Amino acid sequence: MTRVTFEADLLPHLSDVLMAGAHADQHLDGREVEAVQKLLKSLIKDADELPDELASRIKEFGNEKFDLKQSIDALGKITAEQRRAVLEMLSKLAEADEEIDMAEDEFLRNVAEAMGSKPEELKGLTVEVELISTTSRRAPPPPSPKK
Repeated sequence: MTRVTFEADLLPHLSDVLMAGAHADQHLDGREVEAVQKLLKSLIKDADELPDELASRIKEFGNEKFDLKQSIDALGKITAEQRRAVLEMLSKLAEADEEIDMAEDEFLRNVAEAMGSKPEELKGLTVEVELISTTSRRAPPPPSPKK
């Protein structure tokens, strides 16, 4: 994962984005909550536990009140490295319940767009689906001759 630092006052907003990502598939799994906690702890130097304020914010998070634009605006102008780190965290979070859901992928893309990320910043983080037809398409047979 891209190693960056975030100012302490940004962590609550980042926590909201991550928790919304955990809810993206409409099923909150305990492993996802643990992943959010672990990801946030990794951003706090020498932290064994999350600060109480952040732990409470995660516990009390209400997805129905989440506003992506408001949270991204609260993060302010972050660097390209910080944007990449946010996207990487969301990608890791999507894998936490061992199920990749298209809703989680769509959420990651929406966050990237809201942050003003360039398409190349998503490289390796999103699901690419390629549809391949297993049936060949032939022209229909000609109509029967009329008598």
